[in-house]
Amino acid sequence: MKKIIISVSVISLLFLCFYAYPYGNPGLISQEEMDVDPREVYREIYRLYGQKDYVNALKVIEKALKDFGSTNQLLQMKYNILTTQKKYDEALTFLDSEIKKSGESEELLSAKYNVLFLQEKWQEALKTAMRKDQIAKIKSPWDSMNVVHVYIKMGSKSDALDWLQEAVNRGFISYRILAEKKYALLQYEKRFYEIIEAIKMSIGLGRPARNFNVKLLSGKTFTLSQQKGNVILVVFWAIWCDPCRAEMPRLKKYHDQFKDKGFEIMAVSLDSDISRAKKYIQGNKLEWKHACSGKVWDDSIVKRYGINSIPSHWLIDKKGILRSFDLKGEELRRTIIYLLSEK
Repeated sequence: MKKIIISVSVISLLFLCFYAYPYGNPGLISQEEMDVDPREVYREIYRLYGQKDYVNALKVIEKALKDFGSTNQLLQMKYNILTTQKKYDEALTFLDSEIKKSGESEELLSAKYNVLFLQEKWQEALKTAMRKDQIAKIKSPWDSMNVVHVYIKMGSKSDALDWLQEAVNRGFISYRILAEKKYALLQYEKRFYEIIEAIKMSIGLGRPARNFNVKLLSGKTFTLSQQKGNVILVVFWAIWCDPCRAEMPRLKKYHDQFKDKGFEIMAVSLDSDISRAKKYIQGNKLEWKHACSGKVWDDSIVKRYGINSIPSHWLIDKKGILRSFDLKGEELRRTIIYLLSEK
């Protein structure tokens, strides 16, 4: 998942709503219950959303907006429901109203960009993406990629490549996604492949992996440079990241299959709640090495590796050389087998 603050808060809220909601309440919560605890409102909205009862979910949201004001959570919920129903014009009217009332924010402009992109309103989407990038406190590579996507839709190769280079300048390293069909317009351009090679160089493929020393959740110390002779997979992940959790069963399978042959996983959690991370790890029997500083994106290893989206996989050979980046699934399994076979 990309490094976007609102995504973290919304996903955290999803966990709260789905796992903390009391069972056995089939109807709408009463006005009295809403007044007692705003969290009950969020739980109710997600219960209705999960049942695809969008009409009643929107009613609860509208009442909550009047009672609690325009919180990021409520705005995101309403936006999600309207876009799920493909009510793009209504979503756009709602977002423009909030921008007029509250002023431009990164969250509102990001949502507006997404709606305009879905509507194929490329000029307006471009203007909104540019404005979001202009007001952003942190210049994100993913804001640059939003601009890239619009220029591709508009057929402007040169502008798309300029902004792709800007994304790289800001730390974009997820070069594997550039093989996707949506980047087909650029895939015959020499400059496109020069940019990809530059990304690979910045990642450090074919060179000694960036060393780090960290205290594990087990209390022991792990030093990457001391692991020569083993194949190491460094994984950056978090509980709040849906794709990360989806990847865990496969990682568990690979670890069980290859752990006695010289394969180890070093997982760096970007969770802020260390005790919750420990509980998840123990509950899911993820029996490899784990570290969690609680500093999320400000973790020293995260910064050293330039991580700005997760999950992120870094596969290191027996000599300590970084051999592959962001492999997943069967391709990751085959590469582990190959590296284990090397002398």
